[in-house]
Amino acid sequence: MTSNGGTKWIKGALIGAGSFGKVYLGMDATNGLLMAVKQVELPTGSAPNEERKKSMLSALEREIDLLRDLQHPNIVQYLYSSVDDAYLNIFLEYVPGGSVTALLRSYGAFEEPLVKNFVRQILQGLNYLHEREIIHRDIKGANILVDNKGGIKISDFGISKKVDGNLLTGKRVNRPSLQGSVFWMAPEVVKQTAHTRKADIWSVGCLVVEMLTGEHPWAQLTQMQAIFKIGQSAKPSIPSDISADAQDVLRKTFELDHEARPGAGELLQHAWLALKKSSSSNKNALKTVAVPTIEISA
Repeated sequence: MTSNGGTKWIKGALIGAGSFGKVYLGMDATNGLLMAVKQVELPTGSAPNEERKKSMLSALEREIDLLRDLQHPNIVQYLYSSVDDAYLNIFLEYVPGGSVTALLRSYGAFEEPLVKNFVRQILQGLNYLHEREIIHRDIKGANILVDNKGGIKISDFGISKKVDGNLLTGKRVNRPSLQGSVFWMAPEVVKQTAHTRKADIWSVGCLVVEMLTGEHPWAQLTQMQAIFKIGQSAKPSIPSDISADAQDVLRKTFELDHEARPGAGELLQHAWLALKKSSSSNKNALKTVAVPTIEISA
């Protein structure tokens, strides 16, 4: 664990809650740097609590081990951590705009061009993670932060995992319990038959629906009803008032066969998301036009 216990910081307002703990705005008392501080209260006292404390610390150290090596513009930057008898603090880059969920609450559903912009950035961040064998496992609006220039940052790696054999095959040995947010969950995760990188892609599709409509899929259902529905291989409804390309992306993300579901890199090449190159005619139009010199005799 990277520790910076000597650094003094000032605790500010509660700005959110993530897996395991609450998130506060913090300020470095030496240089004034604003940070997001994920603070986890550790159990104290009895022997069972000591075991819980060890288990929590172990899980948090796994999160830190994942975060510390990640360097990407679309992933929240880990700074350092500290631990004492009562709390473990994880110091992270502060993203001032808040989460996609908070923005939807404030401004309503997003227009398609904005969704496209955000999805492109999310997939770039996910592609970086997946290339490093990391599955996020909890992609949803609350875990996608937006800075004050519209830049996207993927956050909350509390239940993220490095890919291993058991995760990929879905064997009962050491298989994870049902973790994540049900409404964004892929069918193979609900059924616990597999949990690969492609589960994140299904969740991205659910996030697209969330951004376009202002509500996550299955919003009218309870969590238990949603688990049953998704477990029966039901797909979220695709909005009818969006472009054909956007609908096609959603159809691909909601592919029931996770092996046939496209990866993040493949989706970035889709017509809806690929950045258009300037045509040769546009390039010619931008060429400097020579202006003849007119001589004026005295």
